[in-house]
This record gives sequence, C-alpha cells and structure tokens, in this order.
Amino acid sequence: MRLTLVAALLLALAGPAPAAAAPVELTLEVRVAESAPGEPVRDAAWLDAQVAEANRLMAPADVHFTARVGPPLPERHARMETRADRDALAALARKPGIRVYVVASLRDVDEPDRMRQGVHWRRRANRAQRCVILSAVAAPSVLAHELGHFFGNPHTQVVDNVMSYEREDPAKMAFDAAQLARIRRGARAAARAARSR
Repeated sequence: MRLTLVAALLLALAGPAPAAAAPVELTLEVRVAESAPGEPVRDAAWLDAQVAEANRLMAPADVHFTARVGPPLPERHARMETRADRDALAALARKPGIRVYVVASLRDVDEPDRMRQGVHWRRRANRAQRCVILSAVAAPSVLAHELGHFFGNPHTQVVDNVMSYEREDPAKMAFDAAQLARIRRGARAAARAARSR
C-alpha cells in the first residue's frame, strides 16, 4: 500500500507524460511507365503494397507516406539501361519532393550483367534533382530500402536490416535506431521543403 502511494505521488510530481510526436506525413509523387500506350508496367495493387510496407517499416520513425499517382511516364522511360536514362528521370524532379518512378526494368550501371529492383538516384548534372526508381519486379520492401537511402542511410551488412541485402527471416526486417533517427530528420526536412514550395 505504501509503495502504491509513493508511486502515485511520484507520478503526480512528474506531471503529465509528454505527448507522442505526430507522424510526419509525406506524399510520394509517383509516375508509372507504360510498356505500350495505355499499358502501365505495374498496377495500383502492387504500388499499394510497396507503400504499405514502407509505412510499416518506417512507423517507428513516426513517418507516414501516401502516394499521389501522376501522369504515366512515356514508354521511352520504361527501360533504364544507362546513367543517362536515370538522369533523364531525375531531371523531371524540378521542385522539392519525393519522386518515385516505376519502370519495366532497371539495369545495374556498374555491373551491366545484373538487373536491379530499385535505386535512389541523383542526377549527375544537379545532385539536388533526385528520385527513387523501382523496377516492376521489385519485392514489397524495396521502396522502403530506397527511401532509406533518400533519407541518408547507407547500406549495411547486418542480416535482416532493411538497408542490407542479407536476409534470413524477412519477418524480422527492420531499421535500427540510428537509421530511424536519420529517417526522422530527413522526413522532417522533406516536409519543410514541401511546405515551402
């Protein structure tokens, strides 16, 4: 009984618990390439799964995304083969924001025999112009991985970390505390930049 009274007194002296931070709400400006006129390389359900997984993995950073799908990308952007192809997409990002482009295929520009599921790309002529490019074959966690790069996280070799290529148990995939802190800071900066447009 005495312990309960002491605990109650300590809680009263401490005052109310601090309010939880409101999530940072960010809009992903999405454009999907066409493989032929009127035929997008991926459908809305696939995109919804990518965004849902990014929201799940970044929830501990108090970050939440919604996707706004814009006009389709012309067929000429469907296959990313070179750095110039990627630069052409990044050049479309003329204002602050998070641009996500979905393409049919994405070749590794350093190892041309390999294909990639996604990339965070900065235009070589203007590194402020950047985007996330997702291949149509991307697994559900790829958007989260590339947004991790967008917010400043490098790769890691820690198994089951979102920023790693190593997986033992995909159900345990997560960002670590330092990565979440970078995401939180980057998301707040992105939100401020979006408000200043």
